[in-house]
Amino acid sequence: MIRSMTGFGRAERASGEWVLRAEARSVNHKDLKISFRIPDAFRSGEIELQKQFEARVRRGHVNFALDCQPRTGESAVLVDTQRVAQYLSALKQVAAAQGVPFTVDLASVLRLPDTVRTMATDEELQRSLWPDVLAVSDAALDGLLRMREAEGANLRGQLEEICASVEGLVAGIEKHQAMFVVAYRDRLRERIARLLEGTDVQVDENSLAREVAYCADRCDISEELARLRSHVKQFRESLQADGEPVGRKMEFLGQEMLREAGTIGAKAPSAQQVPQVLELRTQIDRLREQVRNVE
Repeated sequence: MIRSMTGFGRAERASGEWVLRAEARSVNHKDLKISFRIPDAFRSGEIELQKQFEARVRRGHVNFALDCQPRTGESAVLVDTQRVAQYLSALKQVAAAQGVPFTVDLASVLRLPDTVRTMATDEELQRSLWPDVLAVSDAALDGLLRMREAEGANLRGQLEEICASVEGLVAGIEKHQAMFVVAYRDRLRERIARLLEGTDVQVDENSLAREVAYCADRCDISEELARLRSHVKQFRESLQADGEPVGRKMEFLGQEMLREAGTIGAKAPSAQQVPQVLELRTQIDRLREQVRNVE
């Protein structure tokens, strides 16, 4: 089953006094590109997160965001009240020893070392939450992949429809091609007969046959049609691929289909074939546009 490169997943996980929320979004991209927006506290584990995503996603631009907040909804800043009390006791002793009034500027006290802990500075908290960070990111990734698979199923239906249209147009072009040689021979015979009317000169059947054969060879598109059918067959087989990324292969096949259609348009001489060739190119362009979003 093919997968789209467009998806979204969200997950939430509670751990002690903290709540972790993760979101993963992805759009199409020629390669795999992952952008992280996570608290500074977890930056040291970004490589591990990168490997986690690379193991399950092969193509697309993925944006991952992680938020960590206290369960109470208050600021993610923890005050070490015991440390603050120690500082206040020491300051009071200094004031008494110096014989000066004891006054407290709480803001100044909170600027003293180790009085305030945040997610960016509390290493113990970082270590304790890291397994939950991996779990919540994996859950968000699960949601992302489910949506990519659902989008892939929709893409598959559209691509199957386009392939059927391409096959029908190829059959129509081939039918007109077979009729063209006969029609060209008859028109050429009539033209020569009109030019020779009133003379004793007879139509040289051998020369006529050579001219028809030359035209048929010059305008022959049988090889292009055969290759185009082969490309469509391989494309259909790719649609059945189970779990393997096939987007690059599909892009290549679409490019080759368009190249064959261009050659057919340049060589096909029948006026009836022109609208069919134009429609063929239109359908292949549609196919290539859709394939840009296949992983």
